[in-house]
Amino acid sequence: MNKFINCSTIIIFFLLTSFISRAQWQEQASGLTTSLNSASGVTDNIAWVCGNAGRVLRTNNGGVNWINATGTGIPPSLDLYNIFAIDSTTALVTGSSTTSFVFRSTNGGLTWVQVFSQTGGFINAIWMTSPVTGLMYGDPVGARWSLWRTTNGGVNWDSTGMFLAQAGGEAGWNNSLFVTGTNVWFGTNNSRVYYSPLGGITGTWQVQSTTQTNSYALWFNTSTSGMLGGAQLMATNNSGLNWSAVTSPGTGNFTGITGSTVNWWVTRQANTIYRTTDNGVTFTTDYTAPAGSFTHIQKAASGSRMWAVRNNGGIASSLSTVGILPISSEIPGYYSLSQNYPNPFNPATNFTFSLPKSASVTIKIFDVVGREVDVIANNEFKNAGVYIVNYSADRLSSGVYFYRITANDFAETRKMVLTK
Repeated sequence: MNKFINCSTIIIFFLLTSFISRAQWQEQASGLTTSLNSASGVTDNIAWVCGNAGRVLRTNNGGVNWINATGTGIPPSLDLYNIFAIDSTTALVTGSSTTSFVFRSTNGGLTWVQVFSQTGGFINAIWMTSPVTGLMYGDPVGARWSLWRTTNGGVNWDSTGMFLAQAGGEAGWNNSLFVTGTNVWFGTNNSRVYYSPLGGITGTWQVQSTTQTNSYALWFNTSTSGMLGGAQLMATNNSGLNWSAVTSPGTGNFTGITGSTVNWWVTRQANTIYRTTDNGVTFTTDYTAPAGSFTHIQKAASGSRMWAVRNNGGIASSLSTVGILPISSEIPGYYSLSQNYPNPFNPATNFTFSLPKSASVTIKIFDVVGREVDVIANNEFKNAGVYIVNYSADRLSSGVYFYRITANDFAETRKMVLTK
């Protein structure tokens, strides 16, 4: 029995190593040639995108298939600029012309119901903090920023207690909104970012000055660590109190930023995605699309997959850098996590874990000072059995790392060494 498992492990290891050697980004078929302007990932499998001519698409299988979710209710002449997906059936989308609109679907995009309209202005972004609560921001109307709150899933929007006066002729940008907890940031064309630590309540807004006239893109990996992009990139490590210039790869205005821990991915008005693993000290080219310019990039709210959309209808998605496969259906008598092999490694390694009963499994990678640098599995359900994990650290720098598994009441951490 042991020999059988060992042989299976070796075969699986080589199969997974072969898989991982391919590109980490994959082109997906949208069926569109018109511009896609916004993406919203829910999990590694569920995502929605929207774009010009009232088009909405969604996927439930990681982008293997994109379903036409345009449905009925959205005028085909209306360009859509931002989408926020709550789950596989519910999403909110914004569109603007001489009047700004918000539409809501609860049946996977078969039908859309108008839940908001405003003459003039431009609704830039929606961010739901839960299935029922959320915020929305748009260009100023009547010398005040268009700021709204919902407490019933986007059915109704209320601006009471959200007053923020416009400074001069300033306006905002689509997708340039980030919310975590009660912290809210949004970008402008006025060399400033607006920030509220208390959910946008009147009197809590603070002006954060930047050297970038425009804040086209905005993202925070933690409540203190953020990046914004205009013509150049800037970063903060104190929630935006101070913004400092960092390395700016490529050319063109920045159109999207997303990330996790010390990792960031950015897009410009071009066909390239750039990545940094050291908070912007250095960048490398992560992916080059065959055509079109990227308009937005976003990491799934729960998971590690990212989606990036372009002005030619193109969609690119990051592939998983890890494979988890069962190697024995025999139910083990106890939980365990093996030492990775090879160790040291470059850049691929593997390890096994055992589950005596079914569990939601989380496996994360940490650097030597305890920062989370990668996620292998996040509450991923696994039946009882023995599994092999093949992990590729091609995007990490040489050094000591720790991999940790939690499953039910079991938790264990082991050390591994990456040598490049």
